[in-house]
Amino acid sequence: MDTKTKKTLLTVTIIVLLMINISALITIFYNKNLRNKAFKAEQDLKTEMEIKGMNRFISEELNLSEEQFSQFQKVNQENMTKTHLIASKLNDKRREMINEIANKNPNLKNLDAIAKEIGELHYDLKRATIHHFLELKDICNEDQQENLNRLFFKMIYDSEFDHARRGRRGKNRGRNPDNRQRPNR
Repeated sequence: MDTKTKKTLLTVTIIVLLMINISALITIFYNKNLRNKAFKAEQDLKTEMEIKGMNRFISEELNLSEEQFSQFQKVNQENMTKTHLIASKLNDKRREMINEIANKNPNLKNLDAIAKEIGELHYDLKRATIHHFLELKDICNEDQQENLNRLFFKMIYDSEFDHARRGRRGKNRGRNPDNRQRPNR
């Protein structure tokens, strides 16, 4: 290869690499801004719900009548009672599992039975959530149902986004509760 061809090839290679780097930086910047906007929207929604209270917030979002709001509160209270009971049972089973694992000679049959019971409780919790959502839909008219669907999709998306973000880059990842770096072991 002659010198001119080498220079041309080198110049083209540098330009291509430069374009790749610039596009990578733009992509990183764009994704960071997108995540920041989604995080801000999630925080705004949480703040608004905290200020107004969850029931009042949903009532305003769906434009519920007083009668609908009363039904909504009743259904919500019944669901909260049911789900708190299931969550309490789940916590008990988790403690039971940890205690069995901590035994000198853990019984695998007991651990298997506990795992199955935990799975059944998770199933019960999901079923309760489904029934709760359907009861809320029954309270709403068609327009309100569309708004309820959008609200739930947003809450589910934000929750999944939050879990994914914390899973990858949790604030205290690798740190103790007092924010000190954990020692490597």
